[in-house]
Amino acid sequence: MPVTVQMDRAHLSARMQRGKEKAGYAVANQILADSRPFVPRAEGTLEASGRAEKLADGYATTWNTVYAAYQYYGCWPDGSHVVTMHNHDINARATTQWVEAARAVYGDDWEKVAQREFEKGAR
Repeated sequence: MPVTVQMDRAHLSARMQRGKEKAGYAVANQILADSRPFVPRAEGTLEASGRAEKLADGYATTWNTVYAAYQYYGCWPDGSHVVTMHNHDINARATTQWVEAARAVYGDDWEKVAQREFEKGAR
């Protein structure tokens, strides 16, 4: 006895896109929250500049100050002017590449957030 299966590809594609959007937004915000303890707070503006932003192909977590890249990478692009962390102007866990530090601690949780939110969005 033959079986015929029909699929509404447009509906399936829309559900997958909703899941992707929901997961991307949730993970970007979770990365932002989990990275905060690792962001240097010399003047407070760097931490406050963090945002989860929608891009053309998904979401990104960004910090937008004139010195964010310098603080994140720990030096100027030519390798000079190396960042030093002073206890009087940073939080106890502050470091360069704070997203990577947060990923080491919370990366497995980010995957769970992505899976859970994708499933919710794809319903």
